[in-house]
Amino acid sequence: MTPTTKTDVKFEHIGAARLYNGSVRIDVKTMQAVIPAGEVRRLEDHWPAPVFDISDVMKNADAAPVGKAWITRSGKAVMISINDVQYVSPLAQVKGMLKGERKYANVSTMQPVGVTA
Repeated sequence: MTPTTKTDVKFEHIGAARLYNGSVRIDVKTMQAVIPAGEVRRLEDHWPAPVFDISDVMKNADAAPVGKAWITRSGKAVMISINDVQYVSPLAQVKGMLKGERKYANVSTMQPVGVTA
């Protein structure tokens, strides 16, 4: 089942996004990823930005992206897709983090609610 309304999903906190030397570091339970400093402006300008696995980048500076991040059409959240897993972070928190007003932005997964087989 694909969620169709806001009542079909619940948000499960799974990690945080932090500003680190101009880049956005995304720490979730299963991995650490990064949006490079040069790509953060792209995200702020409402264009998809590439997301890289930190361990891949440490081994190879030319590592391929493992996902992308973009601002939703509603303008209320940042969606982050990493290896086909989707995460969401409130845009207001991300903007506050980028301005230095917040230490981090919450990162959550969307879980279906009330689905019976």
